[in-house]
Amino acid sequence: MDRRINILPVPTWNKLSVNAAGDSLTLPELTKELMDASAPHFEAGLLPAGVARMEEITDPRAVMEGIPEDAPLESGIGSYYDQYIKTQANARFFIKGTKETAEDKADIDMKTSVRISAQSPYALSHHQIYAEEGSTLSLMQSISSDPGAEGLAADLTEIFAKKDATVRLFQIQTADVAVRSYQGVAIYAEEGATVEIVRAVMGSAAAACGTRALLSGKGSSYTLHAIYFAAGSQYFDFNDIADHRAKNTTSDMYTAGALAGESRKILRGTIDFKKGASYAVGHEVEDVLMLSNKAKNRIVPLILCGEENVEGQHAASSGKPDERELYYLCTRGLTPKEANRLIVEGRFAPVIDRIPDDEVREILSAEIERRLSLYEDSAQ
Repeated sequence: MDRRINILPVPTWNKLSVNAAGDSLTLPELTKELMDASAPHFEAGLLPAGVARMEEITDPRAVMEGIPEDAPLESGIGSYYDQYIKTQANARFFIKGTKETAEDKADIDMKTSVRISAQSPYALSHHQIYAEEGSTLSLMQSISSDPGAEGLAADLTEIFAKKDATVRLFQIQTADVAVRSYQGVAIYAEEGATVEIVRAVMGSAAAACGTRALLSGKGSSYTLHAIYFAAGSQYFDFNDIADHRAKNTTSDMYTAGALAGESRKILRGTIDFKKGASYAVGHEVEDVLMLSNKAKNRIVPLILCGEENVEGQHAASSGKPDERELYYLCTRGLTPKEANRLIVEGRFAPVIDRIPDDEVREILSAEIERRLSLYEDSAQ
């Protein structure tokens, strides 16, 4: 079996080293004895009205309509990773929402958290969200760790959104740099369903994220709002795919990041218009601030088209903070350091503002401030 993860849907020249994640993200072999000895620190909050806990994993083809037989039912990280989690998970959280949850809420319905510690170094969690027709669900997942704790945090989240359902998933990762983290998401959306992912990646020595959205129903939509800040020798690897299979489907993927020190990052962003996806629209944008000459940034935007009458756009910008912006801000009374901070924080603000939790927003803002301070100290 191919053990690679975050595989580019259509490979390019191998010499570019972008066809899959690097060796530092190879999944470790975990024995049953090792997993039994590592009880995960996993917490799940109370369930709101209209949401029930499920004991068994739902078969997606049994509950979703219109999924083509050739459609891969997998996360953006890949099928090997998905099976790795499903067969070894030591924490499971499966929920089902009904129309009773369809109120227009701005807060979070549910929260789950994983914390890596010396006593709990391995946490493999499997989430499954099944949103019935017309229902509305939101879930926040967080990954953190004790300072200096070594370990592995890996999560697979499967989202099944029935007709006209709305699902929002917030993923916050602030683990220590001694931890490796993985966050895979698989989305299956029926007619009129809406799925939104908000993702913030700040920690881990090596972090992999991958989302695949299968838009199999007419008028279904998927949006991704992601931020990251890599510093030191951190390595971040992302693989996000919007798979359009029906008419009038839409996808919008926006990512903003900053790279400092000798950090490395690669983003594979794919918009795939399959036959039958006429009048579909897909947009992809990444904006990266390079805070160090030693940091390495790679972007692989990919648009695949098997249908006419579609609209696909991608854009990417990468560079140091704009000198004209810095000059303008300094003429308004800010110091160069304050101006630089304002520009960096401004890149992250639109995504952070989408998180409806004051405490989480404060944690992310504090982490960005801390990393900016480290970058400024090392740059002197």
